[in-house]
Amino acid sequence: MFNSSPITQWEGAEHVFNSAGSGGVWIWFLIACVLCIIPIISAIRHENETEKKHG
Repeated sequence: MFNSSPITQWEGAEHVFNSAGSGGVWIWFLIACVLCIIPIISAIRHENETEKKHG
């Protein structure tokens, strides 16, 4: 059971990196940052408007 890998030899084995070293990683990082910052900015604006209205 523990030795059930279909790979019997590692000769010619290759590795694949998805988006490694490309701009895709940075694009997704920036999207994640923006999606985290937008609700914070929205909450600050809402709180400031509420404070102005109700003192």
